[in-house]
Amino acid sequence: MTKAILKFTALCLASLSIAMCLTGPAAATPGRAYMFRGLIGMIDWGMDQLADRINKTGVIAKIDSHMSWSSAADEAIADYRRDPAPITAIGHSIGGDSAIEFAEKLAAAHVPVALVITYDPTRMSGAVPGNVERYINLFQSSNMLGGGDLAPGRGFHGHYASYNLKDRSEMIHVNLDKFDAIQVQLAAKVRSAGAGAAGETVPLRIVYPPSVPIELWDDAMPVSAHAGETVQSIAAANHVPAWVVAQLNKKTENATLNEGERVVVPRFLGRR
Repeated sequence: MTKAILKFTALCLASLSIAMCLTGPAAATPGRAYMFRGLIGMIDWGMDQLADRINKTGVIAKIDSHMSWSSAADEAIADYRRDPAPITAIGHSIGGDSAIEFAEKLAAAHVPVALVITYDPTRMSGAVPGNVERYINLFQSSNMLGGGDLAPGRGFHGHYASYNLKDRSEMIHVNLDKFDAIQVQLAAKVRSAGAGAAGETVPLRIVYPPSVPIELWDDAMPVSAHAGETVQSIAAANHVPAWVVAQLNKKTENATLNEGERVVVPRFLGRR
């Protein structure tokens, strides 16, 4: 074994980055995720599960208290200037408010945030700042502990998706971060946080009905209906459920569309 190989092996053993050991010393950091717990950190173990899933994708995930957002932002700014990898901020409850404050501090330093994810932030949270490229909010408007329906802030032109889970009886404020199927989707989004998409971006707002699989699209896009098309045929052509096309366009699932009619459909960015 050459000295170079021995040196690289030692670096791998000392490194926190699994990706470096797998892909070699030239591999760039795929991204960093800064995560913030809610008010009672001991019940936020769903955030630990999500961090573990994110770390397994090669993205470095770190969890802090909701009170530590400012120091975490300073760290993120320094990390980005040294290695400009995609930045993700994730928070549950008041930790979601902290994720927004974190993004605002990065905006003041002219540092972009590739993705912000909030789990039921409070109603006192600020708007999504303009340096955020992708934003996803899972909230319950019926919930007094959270219920924050965050709006795009001034200068925001990114991908926006808001999911109201008020009709999902299996979910409450304290367990919203603990559903495996949601965690798997979010981890994949963090891994592809730098992915954009061509075409017009339409903010996506969905009220999830009971008992249907939760799919976390990233935003919506407009399509133009052809003569004879229906909500059902548009949904099938775009590989999305008919109920979501009907809801977004305020139509019934069996509605017939006019030729040239603008129809909004949800879409995924990056890896699904």
